[in-house]
Amino acid sequence: MSSTNSTSNAAAPVGAFRMPRLSRFSAVIGLVVMLAAAACAWLATPRLQAISGAPSLDATVPKAFGDWRVVADTTTQVDVAQGVETVQEQPYDQTVMRTYANSHGDMIMLALAWGERQRQDVKVHRPEVCYPAQGFAVRQLGDGHAIATDARAQPVPTTQLLAEGRGGGFESVRYWIRIGNMYGGDGLQARWYILQEGFKGRIPDGVLVRASQRLARADAAGDSQALMESFLKDMVAAVPAGSRSLLVR
Repeated sequence: MSSTNSTSNAAAPVGAFRMPRLSRFSAVIGLVVMLAAAACAWLATPRLQAISGAPSLDATVPKAFGDWRVVADTTTQVDVAQGVETVQEQPYDQTVMRTYANSHGDMIMLALAWGERQRQDVKVHRPEVCYPAQGFAVRQLGDGHAIATDARAQPVPTTQLLAEGRGGGFESVRYWIRIGNMYGGDGLQARWYILQEGFKGRIPDGVLVRASQRLARADAAGDSQALMESFLKDMVAAVPAGSRSLLVR
């Protein structure tokens, strides 16, 4: 009796765990799920660039057009890449920072920043983020008048803001951001657009076109915005037609 019980206990110990057997159907379903995940990952990986061999922004945008001429200016513009710590985080491949003046003595600062590859974590920086990061307080922010150009059928939507410096004085800003063929929108919309382009196998380029003017009084912002609208319209018109897609599309 005792010998029989001992043999029985050794063969089937109490609490023993048995691996469940997977049916052929379950194995097939698991394989299909893994293949589908791999296919989605492959489709979501962009393999094309939006623009290859883009022209030089510095050479493309004229230093003189209409009543405007580039002038020497010691004023430091707000950095377009504030907060970038490494080369991998740098969203721009080309930048242009200039100051133009007209025959009436008006001065406008122009900042252009173009990046060949816009990604979820590295994309064009919005001025309403860069200005506060560099000591300005944003006092006004909203949609500006869309700027009509010959480069596209629809006017270019713009954003305008008024920022106040720490030491007094104001800066009136007019800008647009283009990512691929998309204008406007917030950071979430930009991420969604970039994701959609990725599924299509495309990496969109992006550009910030920003005009700004230093002001002594906040109530001068209205006239400043009108002047910058005219400036930007003339600037786009002066860019050779074959290169305008860097700025507007």
